[in-house]
Amino acid sequence: MMKNSYMYYFAIFVLICGLILPFCSADVLFTDTSGDTITLPSVAKRIICLNSDAAEALVVLGAGNSIIGLTDSTIKDTALMKHMPNAMSVGDWQTPGIERILALKPDAVISYSSSKPKNAEQLKNAGINLIYLDCYKFNTLKHDITSLGTMIGADEKAEQYLTFVKKWEDEVTSRLKKISEQDLPTVYIEGYSDYSAQGKDSGIDILMGIARGKNLAASLGEQWPKVTPEWVMSENPSVIIKTVSLKPDKTLEQVRDEMIARTGFDSLDAVKEKQVFVLNGDLVYGPRSPAGLIYLAKALHPDECKDLSPKDVLQEYADSFVSGTETGEYYAPVL
Repeated sequence: MMKNSYMYYFAIFVLICGLILPFCSADVLFTDTSGDTITLPSVAKRIICLNSDAAEALVVLGAGNSIIGLTDSTIKDTALMKHMPNAMSVGDWQTPGIERILALKPDAVISYSSSKPKNAEQLKNAGINLIYLDCYKFNTLKHDITSLGTMIGADEKAEQYLTFVKKWEDEVTSRLKKISEQDLPTVYIEGYSDYSAQGKDSGIDILMGIARGKNLAASLGEQWPKVTPEWVMSENPSVIIKTVSLKPDKTLEQVRDEMIARTGFDSLDAVKEKQVFVLNGDLVYGPRSPAGLIYLAKALHPDECKDLSPKDVLQEYADSFVSGTETGEYYAPVL
């Protein structure tokens, strides 16, 4: 009888442990953009973003209220800020304030892996949990969103967003897959500053590969090579894409007009054929980039993509993930 009692209570003990232990073992494991494994004791609930794309990705995943700190540049983004009501400034993204960060007691601080803070070592030495998740290049966006979803316990929302991304990537790929290499339009892609070309593996070069354009600067051996007017004219692109960080004192049409008016550019095929396009960087990098992909595909291959609309993609993104982002000046001309 005594033996049976022991067996009974032992069985109850095992059952209880089986129910409780999964909740006691709460380690959260994921990989950062570089592929390094990150371990947190639990899902992150207090997060600081030194990376504006990661901040938007957290809003996409429904965790805007968990963001307690942002850099000064992100705080200026009014469309995003209404989704992050608890966020305070931690200073400049390159050298964020260590004392400000410590005072907020974050579970995690997210930064770009490709542009680490200048004081990254001091941040780590201060005991700050610095995690590198870019959330801006299209080829790593899916991985980064998945990791971010794991980090905050939002796997289902991450899967919903990835379905949205795949839908539009598949749409472009299926329409353009029959275009041969020799028929690809040649493209000069310029970054935010004049004659700062976008080379191989830059954010827009990755989108360009899906949208089936030949990036003329891809062979220059750098991600962001500096070129000359003479180089552009010698290459004579059939299309020009200019990316900008939108400033309130200049419209995208004005940026486009200035580019067309550059000395010697009137001889370029892109200018003669009116194939000069300007894109807001928000559509090139980060969670809104599926809309940028649609714009590029439509600019490069108007016949194959004539019924696609970046405006529709932005509206779907706003309706499903980040309201307010459907409005704004994103591209010129409107296609």
